[in-house]
Amino acid sequence: MTTTLPAPALEDSNDAGQPLADLIHQAGGSTDSDERIRRAEDVVNAFAAELDGHRANNLGFPAAFDIDYSGLSALAPRLLNNLGDPFSGSAFPAHSKLFERRVVELCADLFRAPPGDRWGFVTSGGYAGIEYGLLNGQRIYPKGIVYYSDAAHASVPAVLDQLGMTGVAVAADQRGALDPRDLAAAVHGYRDRPAIVVATVGTTMTEAVDDIPGIRTVLREARIYRAYIHADAALSGFTLALLPPDARPGFDMADGADSISASGHKFLGTPMPCGVLIVRASARIPGHWVDYLDTSVTLANSRSGHAPLHLWWALDVLGLDRHRQRAHEARETAIYAVDRLKDIGWPAWRHLHGMTVVIDRPTDELTTKWHLAASGQISHLMCMPGITRTQIDALCADLAALKAASPARAASGLPRQMRRAVPPPDDVTTGRP
Repeated sequence: MTTTLPAPALEDSNDAGQPLADLIHQAGGSTDSDERIRRAEDVVNAFAAELDGHRANNLGFPAAFDIDYSGLSALAPRLLNNLGDPFSGSAFPAHSKLFERRVVELCADLFRAPPGDRWGFVTSGGYAGIEYGLLNGQRIYPKGIVYYSDAAHASVPAVLDQLGMTGVAVAADQRGALDPRDLAAAVHGYRDRPAIVVATVGTTMTEAVDDIPGIRTVLREARIYRAYIHADAALSGFTLALLPPDARPGFDMADGADSISASGHKFLGTPMPCGVLIVRASARIPGHWVDYLDTSVTLANSRSGHAPLHLWWALDVLGLDRHRQRAHEARETAIYAVDRLKDIGWPAWRHLHGMTVVIDRPTDELTTKWHLAASGQISHLMCMPGITRTQIDALCADLAALKAASPARAASGLPRQMRRAVPPPDDVTTGRP
């Protein structure tokens, strides 16, 4: 279940107290071109100030703000269009395919794609990665049934509708991960049909990780040998891939995934939505060659050439050791958040390797103020890189004040029996492991 929070009203964003919406409408209202440019610059400055103001309270959505991409500013004004396959040429010269190939190489290593049997491209985000994975599974197994957790991203059923595929939502367990027992029951009635499974690597609300080796075991025990697994690792793919080998959960291509996708604008904080899709080259969707483009076409013909540059900057220039440190610091902040919330008596828990802290859902006023995602009786805060303990302390102060002022209103207007989040199971942690 996904709850859409009401959008806050636009605040006054300039010295004159004029709302940003009015500035936008008035920017083009002059016949003088210089005046229009001056007004447009006022709009841009006001919008930048508004965005900076939102950062202090953005605790509910996965966006890292700690990486400086200004080293790429010389390329910002330039059109870069990565037409078609990144591993082929292009008749259009203004592209960044060399950078994109390097990004694919780095990510294929991170997600342990088979050497010599790997391919990929930079996507526009999580939806595009899921779309490619499901379409690839459908091409291989046209009569396949798609199985996915009911805690999977909302993009999964949306893509199924778009592609006209048959899908079965499998129950999530208490942790938020796909329940292998429910998967076994679901596939039992379709043992004569191939299985296409979307495994979520970092669910939206709890950052749970579906166990890909366990999924393969369920399918094997059901004697379903025609199977394709796509790992939707939009949230947690990069952070889990940076763990020591003996600490990684089973989520990537060495664990049984046929394809995997991860987002760039979450942990890596790229300034535009983007992602990476990695697939076994021997199992990928063949592109259609277009003579006048001198390339074969991917799902999206024209793709941003700026996204690969930013991913290259993050992964190759900043380096994986820095990202390991960022992930470690984010988890330390999450541990601190759980401990502080426990100190004020507000139930909270997190998965062992998670940056997400699951809490009892507070009032709508506080979920709006802190931009907290909420679903049913739970909410969460995302301790992404760049989130500070000072921000955690400020949220805890608001929650403590809410409890002290009106204990009955500490939770939102949910029935009393729904106010407490699902208690953490044995294999998650309420604080420092």
